[in-house]
Amino acid sequence: MPRQLTPKQRAFVAAYQSGMSGTQAAIQAGYSEHSAKHIAHALLHDNKLVRAELDKAAEKLCEATDYNGQRCMAELDQAIAFAIETKQPNAYVKAIELRAKLAGLLRDKLDITVERADVAEALAAARARATLRPICDPTADIEGEFVALPHSAGTGSIDNESTAREFPPSDRWKEKP
Repeated sequence: MPRQLTPKQRAFVAAYQSGMSGTQAAIQAGYSEHSAKHIAHALLHDNKLVRAELDKAAEKLCEATDYNGQRCMAELDQAIAFAIETKQPNAYVKAIELRAKLAGLLRDKLDITVERADVAEALAAARARATLRPICDPTADIEGEFVALPHSAGTGSIDNESTAREFPPSDRWKEKP
């Protein structure tokens, strides 16, 4: 038995066809206002049944109005000729742009594909790499003594500097006579 649209999906399609935005149509159909934007996106882009219903309605509208891609291209050709004849470069560019969009050469939105990552597999690989590394003692490199540096203000905190073996104290911190 083929799947059918739910009552909310049918209400969404009707509201969307009436000219509402996807979010407004989702709210009108009875979906939560908080999630309407995400639901509308899912219905319009991921739900094949809703997409097919909207495509079918668009085809019916084209048939009813007797307006199709060929007629639109012919009108754009006339607009281009008129723009050239009247020396209107902006109109010419706009007609070319619309013609390219109609032909599918330009798109207003990007198609973004999100790949799902297997987190469990990545975590297992990271753990395997971690077991191959030698374990080191983090305190082994921290040796030396702390020396109070003189301060010139006479009040306030005293700065401390580590005097590890690798980095002897610098003369630049000594007080000038």
